[in-house]
Amino acid sequence: MNNKLKFFLNYLLIFFGVFILVQTFTNQREIETPLDQGDLAIEVVKNSYAVGRDVKVDLKLNDPTISVLSISPLHPCNPESELVVERFIGGAYEEVQASWNQTDCQDINIAPLELQNGKRERLSLLDMSYSYFSETGRYRISYIPTGESEPATFSPEFEIRKPSTITRLWRTLIYAPILNSLIGLLVLLPGSSLALSVIILTLIVRTILLIPSNKAIKAQRRLQEVQPKLEKIRKQYENDQARLAQETMAVWKEHKVSPFSSCLPLLIQFPILIALFYVIQGGLTPDKAGLIYDAFSEFSIGMMNSQFFMFDLLEQNIIVFPLVIGTLQFIQMQLMTRGRNKKKEESKDKAPQKAGDFSSEMQQANKMMTYIMPIMIAIFTAQLPAAVGLYWGVGTFYGIIQHLVVNKSGSSEKIDNQNEDGVTVKVIQKTHGKTN
Repeated sequence: MNNKLKFFLNYLLIFFGVFILVQTFTNQREIETPLDQGDLAIEVVKNSYAVGRDVKVDLKLNDPTISVLSISPLHPCNPESELVVERFIGGAYEEVQASWNQTDCQDINIAPLELQNGKRERLSLLDMSYSYFSETGRYRISYIPTGESEPATFSPEFEIRKPSTITRLWRTLIYAPILNSLIGLLVLLPGSSLALSVIILTLIVRTILLIPSNKAIKAQRRLQEVQPKLEKIRKQYENDQARLAQETMAVWKEHKVSPFSSCLPLLIQFPILIALFYVIQGGLTPDKAGLIYDAFSEFSIGMMNSQFFMFDLLEQNIIVFPLVIGTLQFIQMQLMTRGRNKKKEESKDKAPQKAGDFSSEMQQANKMMTYIMPIMIAIFTAQLPAAVGLYWGVGTFYGIIQHLVVNKSGSSEKIDNQNEDGVTVKVIQKTHGKTN
């Protein structure tokens, strides 16, 4: 199989693997069950949820005498709600009372829920998960028509359980700090601008990661400098791929370099990126008041301004943000691989690359990643709230500037390489206009 086609297929598999992983974070596996029992069927999608998870409810009108049923929906700002949450306490079900303050409710428009006969309607209670389901126990969702005191119908019982230890650590060490960092910036900044808060938070995070990022960039430069030595090994063991791979790994170990060294800052950022996604998706609501530190307890989410030019950062943007962020990612990938591609071009005429060549395959992999990664990032951006895309875009722009500065200033440690005749060739670099 052609090497380029092989690497394209490999990265295509990686792309779909990461895509499925993102979908796992954003959409938990759910199984639909038939809703054919009763005039109004109510079913909770799963029979068990951890505290803070998105409880989803399916409704279906089965009464043939009614074409459309209008229901006052469940919401802490809606005292007339006909859908209610009930918790099993002391041998009986009792309605769970949840309410937000007037400031939080003033800009919320609660439209009636229109159920069409025979059509399934799914409700997400993510924005009110802590308001109604903060305690562990047995629950059900009931429909109590206006003027009635007893439920006309209700869902099967489901459980709210304690979060796992990992989930509690995640919320305490990563999610809550990110949430409160955003809230703190919203409190301090004029106009409570979400866009400005995200930008400043991004700059803070990237500055904290500045040292490991610089080390990764310098490691990339060192990897470029050992290319002559790798070329010599490639020529020497071109017919022994196992030995070639072994000697290549030995060179990387000797000079303390790795082709994957640039991944560390990205891996560190992933938990922050995922936390920010969850904060934007469901964290910036009054429901999460219990996770906000006391210093910011007086802040109302209703004061937040989520507009950024013509975009709402709490909504998805499928064109402008993906294009801009994909382009920035492509520029950054070009900066990361420019030196390696140059080395490849310089050695192209010196030694033909054979199929299965370990070194040439790594070069092709790096080149392919330059094009695949921006496409992956652009597609993911289109699926996430624009605020998450703004975070990634600002961080990528920061990385571009960082690459330019690091590449221009200072010189990495020089590495001596020998050509095939045993003559020592010293890598010469120019720094600040002087030859070293």
